[in-house]
Amino acid sequence: MIFRKNKWKMLGAGLLLGLAGMGIWALRTDDKYFEIIKSLDIYASVLRDLNTYYVDSLSPFSLMRTSVDAMTGSLDPYTTFYPQEDVGDLTFQTTGKYGGTGISIRREDDHILITDVLQDSPAGLGGLRPGDRIENIDGREVDSLSEDTVSNLLRGVPGTSVIMRIYRPYLQQRFTVKLVRAEIGLRSVPYAFRLADGMGYIRLQQFTQGCSRQVKQALDSLKNLPGGLQGLIIDLRGNPGGLLEEAVKTANLFIDPGQTIVSIRGRIQAWNQTYRTTERADDDSIPLAVLINHQSASAAEILAGALQDLDRAVIIGQRSYGKGLVQTTYDLPYDTKMKITTARYYTPSGRCIQAVTYSHQGDILQQDYIPDSLRQSYKTAHGRIVKGGGGIEPDIPLRQQHLSEIAEDLLVHHMIFDYATRYFYAHEKPASPDNLILTDRDYTSFLEFLQEKNYHFQSNASQLLDQFTDQVQMSGWWEQLRQQTDSLRRTLNQIETKQLLAHREEIMQLLKAEIADRYWPQQGEWLVSLQSDEIILKTIHILRDQKSYRALLMPASSDIAHTH
Repeated sequence: MIFRKNKWKMLGAGLLLGLAGMGIWALRTDDKYFEIIKSLDIYASVLRDLNTYYVDSLSPFSLMRTSVDAMTGSLDPYTTFYPQEDVGDLTFQTTGKYGGTGISIRREDDHILITDVLQDSPAGLGGLRPGDRIENIDGREVDSLSEDTVSNLLRGVPGTSVIMRIYRPYLQQRFTVKLVRAEIGLRSVPYAFRLADGMGYIRLQQFTQGCSRQVKQALDSLKNLPGGLQGLIIDLRGNPGGLLEEAVKTANLFIDPGQTIVSIRGRIQAWNQTYRTTERADDDSIPLAVLINHQSASAAEILAGALQDLDRAVIIGQRSYGKGLVQTTYDLPYDTKMKITTARYYTPSGRCIQAVTYSHQGDILQQDYIPDSLRQSYKTAHGRIVKGGGGIEPDIPLRQQHLSEIAEDLLVHHMIFDYATRYFYAHEKPASPDNLILTDRDYTSFLEFLQEKNYHFQSNASQLLDQFTDQVQMSGWWEQLRQQTDSLRRTLNQIETKQLLAHREEIMQLLKAEIADRYWPQQGEWLVSLQSDEIILKTIHILRDQKSYRALLMPASSDIAHTH
């Protein structure tokens, strides 16, 4: 998503009432302001009469919220009303900051389990760890509470305290801890590593305030390592976007001043704006690759699209989400806010990469994807052809890795997480992630752990067979098909039993990554995962081959001299 800073106040009800006081008769019946005043008058009358005459007591705010949500929902998925209690969520989206303790939780059976702890947060400094159970918060038992309720109990004004009773299952320890809430800032750049062959890697997971500064710090740190950098990978996979201005500043780190990064155009022409680089680039020549996937959206697409249009980076992965709409946030009365789609954005070549058009069929909002046959062609700075609409297409398409069905099932049922917790308390910390080696004995231990947990893998095919069996029994054909169905079930059971051995290496890698996250929070998992990430390995190969890299950005037919 893309947010812009609010430069204008919304036209308020007070102004409209003022117009009414001057005399509605002075406005033509087809005047838009008359339509607004008339609609507000009708709306207020409906709300008043429902509140006065309806058979049961009503909440005027709930009625208003329902109507506003229906109103905004008829426009597009991004125009949203935020009541006072949800404004904090909007602030978190744009700043990445909130007041709290720095832990993530989920419900497991009848318990609230800590799943992640930020290292430098009050929870991290207080010794809490993934796998701990929260039993009580400020004297309130939490086992029966929802995750949202528990999260609200943990969040609060920085400087206030919270007392928790914790149970640590694998050590059978129960203790009480008092934490002082702090401002928790989730880093937009949580990881920056130097990989093989002198290649740098920067993970940029959201465009919050100051994220461009974090990218700069990561880049400077990597370049100052012994041996420097031979190439750089910026990973935007799964990045949902954020602040437009931060996408422009991040692009400026790699592009010299005076270059157009993005333009925004909406119905109000006075608000149209072109964003250009203003500072000298930190590095305008290092070989650069940007990774995207189907979840890379909005501000992430601005960065990828600008670097592609200006032939500054090779884009690798899958076609991006295709969100080319800009939202502006406005203040409303009583500490509420409204986020409104106000414009579309355009990359330097002039393309808008919005993939969906919105229309109405009666009261139903229709979402229609732009077909490839209608996508217009544009040219990059060096004359390469790129397409508008439908997201950013990578220069080098690479299929996303997909986990096997058994691996996904182990993750969904938290078997990988739970075993990593047990492993952590039973083994000393290795010297580094490279020294974390899982053996055949460890895998046997994992299989025994699954038996203790009564884990049984049921494939999608087996679930479909269950549905088929139910339908056959209802139809009265069971006796004719019983033998074939039972035979198929036995075969499926045999196949399912073998999956833990057939996908042993993949499962071992997941175990290793999760265990590494216990010893090196927020970094260990990614350090291990990157070692087996096929897209990363192929990207390193692309950046290492300088001749091929330059050929990708400079077509043979181009007459423009290569400036790198």
